[in-house]
Order: sequence, then structure tokens, then C-alpha cells
Amino acid sequence: MFIKQQGQGKPLILLHGWGFNGNIWNEIAADLAKNWQVYQVDLPGHGKSPMCEYSLPILTEQLAANLPNNAIWIGWSLGGLLAMNIAIQCQVRGLILVATSPRFVTAKDWPCAMTAELLQQFADQLQTDTVETLRRFLTLQVRGCDNAREQLRNLNFFLTNPPQTDALQSGLQLLQHTDLRSLLQQINCPALLCLGKRDKIVPVEVGEKCQTYWPELHKTIIKPAAHIPFLSHPELFMEILQNFLAQIST
Repeated sequence: MFIKQQGQGKPLILLHGWGFNGNIWNEIAADLAKNWQVYQVDLPGHGKSPMCEYSLPILTEQLAANLPNNAIWIGWSLGGLLAMNIAIQCQVRGLILVATSPRFVTAKDWPCAMTAELLQQFADQLQTDTVETLRRFLTLQVRGCDNAREQLRNLNFFLTNPPQTDALQSGLQLLQHTDLRSLLQQINCPALLCLGKRDKIVPVEVGEKCQTYWPELHKTIIKPAAHIPFLSHPELFMEILQNFLAQIST
């Protein structure tokens, strides 16, 4: 597993979302490295990391084996799902979850998610055109953001080095089939969920729904942001992040 390290201090781990790699965090990581030892992870089959079996237990085991104990984990989207499971299975110091959910697919008691049909469309299209599928997903992630066109231009960089198709398919399966809601009460570290008000992938209602399972969870909303608030509104995001880190570091 490829992990970029920088900075000095207590460990802070950054997990990216589906279709990206650890470089999505470059600007945030450089700022955090002034006070933390930062670990930018390329998930298996993404960036410079080789592929491995893509089950939730195996990915959790791989991450726990390659990264320091008692760290603060920051996970975005799919990375947030993995960070939650790490906190369920292992001892962590804190969680900062960004535009993520314990369940990404709708259910009768969980309307604040994507439909199974939409995720299956992405899975079907991956079999014939990986880059076009990623382009569609990029468009969905910035939709509704007040600077969507600028964000889409910046994100197109990741299309030049897409993840392995097997990793993308397996990641979609995780998003389609994982449901951590009943396990959230096992997380006993300080945790913050940061959501974008205009997010079309993880609706803002997820915050209140999560708190019914996980009352100790703190939530905050960046009103002009969509699915990638740390890129679209970095100053607002960093202010929220630094304030929470200061609270849990004392």
C-alpha cells in the first residue's frame, strides 16, 4: 500500500473517495503537515497501490497493519466508510468524516442516499468505458456547488491516471452493500461529520439520521458546498477542521 508521509507530530491519516487517490488531499495535507505527521493513503488499486481483495474486513486489516495506532482518521466519501469501520474495529483517537455515510444506498428507513439503480448504472458502464464512467461521477460530485465548472476542470486531472477497473468495481460493491448503521454505537472516539448542503451523493439529512444511531456524533454543514467541500471551499473546511482538531488534541 502506497502511503505518502509528511510533517511531524501526532499521526493524522487521510483516506480518499471512490475513483481518486491520495493526491486529492495534497493542499489540505500540506497545511496539516505544519503540526501533524500526515499519511496520505492510496487505497488498493488506486494511485500507486497494488490491488488486493476488496472486502471490508480485508481493507480494514490492510489499513490497520500499514498505519499507526491511535491516530486521527479523516475519511471522505468511500474513505469515510472505511474510517468508520476502522473506528469500530480498532482504537482510534478521533474521526473526521467528510461527505460520507454509513449506508450509501436508499432503503425504506433510509431515504437520504443514492438509489441502488444509479450505482448499478455506474457498475454496468464501467465494464465498457472506465473514463466516461469516472467523468459522469465527477460531474455528479460537483453538481449544485457554486463553483462547479471550476471544480470539474480541476478534477479532470484524475482521469489521466484512473484506478484499476477491478478496484472501481469492488469499491462500488462496497458502496452498494455496506451498512454500518447498527455498529455506529460501538465507536467511542470524538467524531465530526462534515456535509455539503448541496451534495447530491450524500444528502445533508444524513447528519441527523446518523445521530439517531450515534448520538455523540457532531455534525456541521458547509452551505455552498456539494460533495467535495475540502476542495470547493477549502478555507471554510480548514477552519472547521482545525477547530475540531484543537478540541480533541487537548
